[in-house]
Amino acid sequence: MSIKAALKSCLDTLAGLIKYTETTNYQQSLAVPTSSWATQLNRLRKWASDVGALEPGDASLDHVLREPSRPSLYAIRDHIPELLNSIEGMAKELIEDDIAAVEEKHEGRSDKPETLLEVLFGCIRSHVDSLEQYARHLPGSKTEWKRSSSVEYAVPADAQGSGSVEERGTDG
Repeated sequence: MSIKAALKSCLDTLAGLIKYTETTNYQQSLAVPTSSWATQLNRLRKWASDVGALEPGDASLDHVLREPSRPSLYAIRDHIPELLNSIEGMAKELIEDDIAAVEEKHEGRSDKPETLLEVLFGCIRSHVDSLEQYARHLPGSKTEWKRSSSVEYAVPADAQGSGSVEERGTDG
């Protein structure tokens, strides 16, 4: 499956999950409010825009990664659709199984540190984090990361040369 097709399906399913939480008896008091799901959807949309995942033809991420220039990009190319499919699968599970019912099934467990909803939300957030990290390594990404000693610098492609730099510390 292409990255573009996997992304479109994933975005549609996440949007459906948000609509589900807005139109059903989904309780805002549950561990994950609708706004948190919307934040993940917006992060995914921004990632898609930054890497050209929905662009047509030669500008598309699928085209750019068709013949990767570095061996590490092969793994990224293969893992991106897996992450997107996993996000979609978790969102579908929550919709199809009814979020409240999923929570009720696990309500009696005293050994659970988090609710199942929180765990699935954490997994989805982690997958989006991974996609954002991959953007650092993708050719043509709007944000390319430069490394200098123990500090990473984010340089937006449209601001390169303008002196606009965001500094992020690293471990090490």
